[in-house]
This record gives sequence, structure tokens and C-alpha cells, in this order.
Amino acid sequence: MSRVQKSVTMEEQSAENEEMPAADLSELSGDTQSSETTHARRIVVQANVTAEDLEAGYSVAIPGAGDIFKPNYDMDKLSDAQRESLSKLDFSKGIVTGMTLKSVYSDVGEAVSVGVNLFENKPSIVNNEGWLFTETSTDMGTVHTSAVDGYINLVNVLPYEKARLDTKVYTPENILNNRFIEQYGGYTLDKLWEGIVPFKGQDYFYVEADHVILRVISKNWEMLGINTDQEKKRENQYVKVSKSVVNNVIKQLYEQVIMNIPYTPLAALKARFSANNVPEGNYKVLCEFHIQYKYPAMSNPSEEADL
Repeated sequence: MSRVQKSVTMEEQSAENEEMPAADLSELSGDTQSSETTHARRIVVQANVTAEDLEAGYSVAIPGAGDIFKPNYDMDKLSDAQRESLSKLDFSKGIVTGMTLKSVYSDVGEAVSVGVNLFENKPSIVNNEGWLFTETSTDMGTVHTSAVDGYINLVNVLPYEKARLDTKVYTPENILNNRFIEQYGGYTLDKLWEGIVPFKGQDYFYVEADHVILRVISKNWEMLGINTDQEKKRENQYVKVSKSVVNNVIKQLYEQVIMNIPYTPLAALKARFSANNVPEGNYKVLCEFHIQYKYPAMSNPSEEADL
């Protein structure tokens, strides 16, 4: 079971690729202070478990998490600019910007590891608090790992622990104020292929003139061998681009940028409690987390500046 306290604070299909040079995507970053709102929730996750549950790993869901995490705004009190900004947010994806352990309770006589399904993908995130590696038993023996079954270890609850001062457990260093999130947070691999028209048997695509990949190609035209700014538009709407260039740029943009945006499935958020060598019996473990997060904005192509 779980109990949730709400609080909101305003802070602001691709074919085989030919070998191509790596596009320079560094010019697409440019860390700037985001104007997006950072939200916060305090969530109490409680597990009433047996020794067998802890040995196997016991997952606890947050009932109604989709509604809990979704921002509550009085639309009548928002300005036109605020409503327009809100309309661009993708509420199906959350990006956690920090987690703090506020309180803890355990009547288990062994250490209990608590993990959270923090990421949908496998981003290369640096946690300033350090990733927690805990002991896990596998068919190959006992190992230490920072993740189990998609759950990232965040807390090690000590035997019979009843209290702890506020402890930061997750502070991502390399996503805060990252413009990648704002400009590419709403893209998926399927969305990257929207607006690209193939022709059977031909070695080129027609790409919509305002497509995001044309901005990447424009920044790397000498390396990629195509200057899209000088290309004549077809049907006054499309730019003709070779298949190899399109495949290469989409692959790099997806793998280097989009796959590294640390989406968190807030609507399906769960915690996992596990422990080894626990005597038979019934136990209770409880953690209260303070979670800070934001939602990615889906920028219009015309609004993507300084690419």
C-alpha cells in the first residue's frame, strides 16, 4: 500500500546504414536555464511483506500515480502564455530531477534494499549522490549490482531503522538545464521518421523542409557532403536527401540524444523491496520520498533555435 502527499513548487523504420562519419551533435546541446516548471511530490511507499517476499523481491505500485504526478492547475488563473506553454508538455513522460529520502521505518533484522523503476530506457546518467550497489544472489553466485529487473537501487534501509535525516539519493548531474530535453523530449524513433517520404527502388528520401534532421545536416553539411540550404525544394515542401545520410543522422540523433533522455514512467511508478537471510515472519518496511520532476516540452520546429 502507499500514501501520497501532494505539493507543487514553481521553479521554474530504418534500413541498414552505410558507413558514414559521425555527425557533430555537440552544437545541439548548449546548456541553458530551462523555463519549465519543476514539480514535487512526497510519496510514502509501504510494504507489508513476508521473509519469502523480501527474498524474491517485492514490488509496490503507486495507485493512481498518473493523476498524482500530473500537475494541478486552475486554468482560469493562468495567462495565455502559461496556457500555451502547458499545452506543449508531454504528460506521458516524466523526467526526475532529484529524489530525497525523507523518512524510513523497518522492523526487519536485515538490511533492506529499496529500488525504483526510475528509467524507461538506459540513459548515461551521472548521479552526484553515487549509485547504490547492493548484494544480489544469482545463479552465478552473489554479486553487487546497482539495478535489478529494471529497478535502480536508491536506498539501503538498515536493520530495525526507525528514522533518518533527509538524505539525497538521486541528483542527476548531466540533465539539469539541458536543452536536449526541451527540444527533443517529445520525439520517439517513429516521430523522427514522420515527414520522411521513401520511394521504392530509389536511394533518396524526400524530407519535409522543417524536419529536425535537416537542422543536424545543416550543421554538418561539409562532413555529410550535402548542403540542404542550397537544395531546391520539391513540391515547395520537401528536400531531397540521400538514404544513407538520413539513416545515419536519425540513428545518431536517436541513440546519442533521445535514448539518453532519462524518462521515468511516473504513471507506473513502483518501488521494490528486497533482503537476504531474513527469518520467517511478517514485516513492514516504509520509505517516504520527496520527488522533483518535470515534463518535456514538445517544441515546434520553428521554435528550435540555435541548433
